[in-house]
Amino acid sequence: MDSILRWKTLTRFSWLMVVLAALFHFSSGISVVTKAVQGMAALSCNYNISVDELSRVRIYWQKENNMVLSIISGNVQVWSQYQNRTFSDITNNLSLVILALRLSDRGTYTCVVQKTEKGSFKVEHLTSVMLSIKADFPTPSIIDFEHPSPDLRRILCSTSGGFPKPSLSWLENGEEVKAVNTTVYQDPETELYTVHSNLDFNVTSNHSFMCLIKYGDLSVSQIFNWEKLKEDPPGNQIGVPILIGVSVVIVIGIIALCFYCIYRPATRRNERSVVV
Repeated sequence: MDSILRWKTLTRFSWLMVVLAALFHFSSGISVVTKAVQGMAALSCNYNISVDELSRVRIYWQKENNMVLSIISGNVQVWSQYQNRTFSDITNNLSLVILALRLSDRGTYTCVVQKTEKGSFKVEHLTSVMLSIKADFPTPSIIDFEHPSPDLRRILCSTSGGFPKPSLSWLENGEEVKAVNTTVYQDPETELYTVHSNLDFNVTSNHSFMCLIKYGDLSVSQIFNWEKLKEDPPGNQIGVPILIGVSVVIVIGIIALCFYCIYRPATRRNERSVVV
């Protein structure tokens, strides 16, 4: 039993040494591919092969310690996490193509090509590619949310679909102002964040607020401007009643003229009848 265990341990150790040696011998540095969430990434194995050769090689794509895709004797197998969105582009340097990218796809991918030599498969080529996934927050929107009191307005700033975890602050003239409340939520499936915050302000003054959202080394912002309502000058306040009074007099005059035009001819006919 001990000899069997030692043999298995030695076999695993030998395989690890082969992989490390191949990595040292074949790899000339890890390239980095950066793509956006829900986009498409093509990770190159940097190895040209014809379709006819597929039956004589073994091709493995793995991410860290997890298998992604394999091609053995021309048969392609895709592991569950990547099914229906991952395939190998044989004609493009054995590239691994991943669709509908997720944040969980980020990491280092390794391509291993084995060929038969003297009846056994040996490492012919090995290369690694680091996949970086970015998820930028769109420019936030600010809406007039509600009116807690006649002199107060409440505005709402929000954005979603970004990563990493954001922080939101309100600024006026470069100074931070206190929000009513701020909420940050992360979707457990996509790992993307949503953030929104409410701010109350007095409508009797002019304001220019900035909603600033920072995430990692990046940031997005939006401006909200408010101008207080202008009051009518004293002259206009007096002129309005006068204008209303003049309008009433004109209307009464028009009505009186209409009555005069209707009843005056009838009065004249009555006067002629009396004379006869």
